[in-house]
Amino acid sequence: MNISLLSSNTFQIQINQKLPKIELNFAQTEQIKQDENTDRFGRKIEYYDYYAGSYGDINIVQKYGTTTQTKEEALDEFIARQTKSILGGAFYNSTFGASDIRGISEVREHTITIEDFEYPTFDSGYFFHNNYYQYGKIPQEYYLNSYANSNLINTKFGKAELFLDLAGDNDRLGVGSFSSNSQLFRFDSDGNGFVDKNDTYFDKLKIRAYDKDGNEIIKKLSEVVDSINLKDFIDSKSNALKKLEAQKDNYGTIEAYENSLQSLKDYNPYSIFKPEVRYESMNENDIKELSKLADEDGWIDINLKLGTFDLGLLGIAYAKQGVDGSYRLEELSSWIEGYTTNFGAKNEYDPITKKVSWRDSDKNSYQNQQYTRFMNLYNDYMSELKNRDDYINKFDDETKAKYQNVKSSVMLSIEREFSSATGLNFTLENLQKVKDSFEKDRANTANMLKDTDALTAIRINKNGTFTLKFNSGREIIVNELYKDSGKAFDIELNLNAKFATQIELNQDIDLVVSAAKIQDKITGQIEIKSLKDLGVEIIKKLSNNKFALQTKDGKTIIIDQIYTRFMPNNQNDINLIDDKDKFYPKPLRIWV
Repeated sequence: MNISLLSSNTFQIQINQKLPKIELNFAQTEQIKQDENTDRFGRKIEYYDYYAGSYGDINIVQKYGTTTQTKEEALDEFIARQTKSILGGAFYNSTFGASDIRGISEVREHTITIEDFEYPTFDSGYFFHNNYYQYGKIPQEYYLNSYANSNLINTKFGKAELFLDLAGDNDRLGVGSFSSNSQLFRFDSDGNGFVDKNDTYFDKLKIRAYDKDGNEIIKKLSEVVDSINLKDFIDSKSNALKKLEAQKDNYGTIEAYENSLQSLKDYNPYSIFKPEVRYESMNENDIKELSKLADEDGWIDINLKLGTFDLGLLGIAYAKQGVDGSYRLEELSSWIEGYTTNFGAKNEYDPITKKVSWRDSDKNSYQNQQYTRFMNLYNDYMSELKNRDDYINKFDDETKAKYQNVKSSVMLSIEREFSSATGLNFTLENLQKVKDSFEKDRANTANMLKDTDALTAIRINKNGTFTLKFNSGREIIVNELYKDSGKAFDIELNLNAKFATQIELNQDIDLVVSAAKIQDKITGQIEIKSLKDLGVEIIKKLSNNKFALQTKDGKTIIIDQIYTRFMPNNQNDINLIDDKDKFYPKPLRIWV
């Protein structure tokens, strides 16, 4: 067969035509290959560091492939990544410090004694697992109600759409819109179940609505609500199970469906909130049941009681003092999850012996590990901060002010890790405070950070205290244990009241927001009442860790705990709002 035309626009080849021999100039080929500034055609290109680029370095973002962006465009990209990271619940790669990145093999060797299943991204620490750091949990989807799945939030003026405006330009980049109200769970930075002024990004949240004439209205969220109760988005267990049952035919086997059903039954949607709003004091009956698990020496071996205690969080907590002197609840665990960042596990689980062992026999290993982990965190953040400031310092004052709050995913993940580890809001002042505390007293400060070892045993002492033993070799004595209620309340344990002196307690306590659980003598129902409404004049501390409230009418009320009430002041009666101020549905566009 004769092939006459391969391309009518270029050249013709006859099947019987002898092709000329092609001589290759290897010297010229090698020269092109070696030139970093040219492609295979000899064209000049921008150099791209794929290793650094995989971590989203600002310089690589600015010079991507053959395209060069301005610094402002690169920073806009960072703002977009930051916005999507917060809304999406994952920190997508971005950093101001590619020069700090080390080779994976070198880093693995460097950190093998700390975390041989994770790798650092920087000289001093490590903040990504599988390239991004998951955060901001949302309850399991079957526990989300229709309000959670809507993208319209209720306000005192009517319904409105939410968006995140980090740059203060009303989301000029168009990446800040909420896909559903469930994303608000990621903005509860203090974990109390409310999104309000105490949360990190509350002042960056805005709403978009419309007046009766269809004109767009943009306001800060704080202008239309005081707080948002996240419990309003959580559905009941019965409804969650009905939703799963409706999907039964989509499961391949009965076994798969039943496993999912049991998992859903065991799931607690309120576990995403901090323990201070979920836990209650263990009462006498709880302690009696706990004591039944003890051996003849009074020890309860957690590893031997895994039928009673789950592998992981045990539903038990104790009060821990932080670097700032305040107290918070620390949840006890028989296993520390490994897939975290700096303050992850240093534990190994043996499925045969069912024991969780600490990987280091050095008696000071715990305090040294806590110190090393914190210093990694500290050095990484300060390095990122310096690199960011160096990057924007060449701008004029106006542009510098515009981008002064841009943060990389490294900075965001460190900030969240810091708060998780210390119980403090992230500020540079608090970061330095923890560093100073470590330098003053390493052992004590190590115990003030969150536990990274696993509980192995509990002993109920004769004097009513408890000894907690950990697999790192630590032993601590605590006065009281707390249990998970399985719910979340609109009140929070005031743990500082337990450890304050009686004089400090009566001087500092706010009777309006402080509350107690009181049982109604007639109905037997437990009610939450403020200490002011109870007419409390003096609070006395008792030797059994309880409080005696003395009221104006001469009564004495004995209580286990003092609580702090959340007091939102939302005005939800839209009938009280003038028509010109009300929000109306988004006008429909009619296309001809």
